[in-house]
Amino acid sequence: MDYIQQALDAYNSPHRHNFNLNNKTISNLDAVTYYLSQALNATKGGERADTLITLANIDSFRGNIEQAILGYSQAQSVANHRQQITLHFYLALWHHYQGNITPVSQHIEQLSGLDASSAQDALGIIEILEEQLSTSICYHHNVHSPKHPPASQHAIVTLGYKLNSDGTIARPLKQRLEQTLKLARHLPGSLIIVTGGLEVAGTTEAAQMKKWLVEHGIKSDRIIKEEQAANTIENAQNSLAILQEHPIQHATLVSASIHVHRTQILFETIQLCQKQVRGQRQNFHIAFDHLAVADGLSPDHFPSGQTRINCYIDALRSYGLPAFQWGDIHQI
Repeated sequence: MDYIQQALDAYNSPHRHNFNLNNKTISNLDAVTYYLSQALNATKGGERADTLITLANIDSFRGNIEQAILGYSQAQSVANHRQQITLHFYLALWHHYQGNITPVSQHIEQLSGLDASSAQDALGIIEILEEQLSTSICYHHNVHSPKHPPASQHAIVTLGYKLNSDGTIARPLKQRLEQTLKLARHLPGSLIIVTGGLEVAGTTEAAQMKKWLVEHGIKSDRIIKEEQAANTIENAQNSLAILQEHPIQHATLVSASIHVHRTQILFETIQLCQKQVRGQRQNFHIAFDHLAVADGLSPDHFPSGQTRINCYIDALRSYGLPAFQWGDIHQI
């Protein structure tokens, strides 16, 4: 258990690129891999499966999908029923990432035999991924589209960004707010949600975002602050809950060019999970689109490279599959 705790500590370390291990400076993910590899020698059964699953997750974070698939496959030999469901889910999605259609079908079929609802969830997430990965980044919102709902049924959700050390707005966040302001002026009846709960110098991202928008002419009563979220998954969960409290049919997500697809995948996956809660189906459905900042961060019109990998990682995390899984430890 000592190695597992050390691996978890390394995973949560703020020293992402300068973690000290045995007087050597490595990345924290390298340290996680080292400690988990040591733990493998003392584990068996379900604990060994959890160790292999978490090692495979770390490989996926590094972009080594082939190695991740190998790790998930190895875990199947010692996995219990619950872990088998998780493993087929991972394998279906990562083979989909690689374009391996036959293994995707095989894992969905095996998943269906273990838990039909999970198989339906996997297919739903694959559908979300396919749609997002084939959608070009949108830098200009078409407010005159015939598909656009009345402003009273529309919302703008702007994702936060870490504030400067003195609590002022950093340039990437200012760019998002500028895009929000343009859209808000075109759609004066739309609700605005600003989301970000990380506090710096006594203020939160959401508080500073609302203050900036009000200073630039947006009425305060149009803006709802979401100040509890500490990460993007919580941004999506908390903002979606606010949207569902209002008669919203359509929401536009505003973020960086490399984050808009990932953000939309988070919102849509979380909504899918809510709709497919065992024994109940929600009647409402919120459609999402996005508006990106022209920040030059995305080299392509569609998600590529590590951003494309992160789309799959975000789908898995927002579905509830933890990054670090071992026994009772489940950390997204």
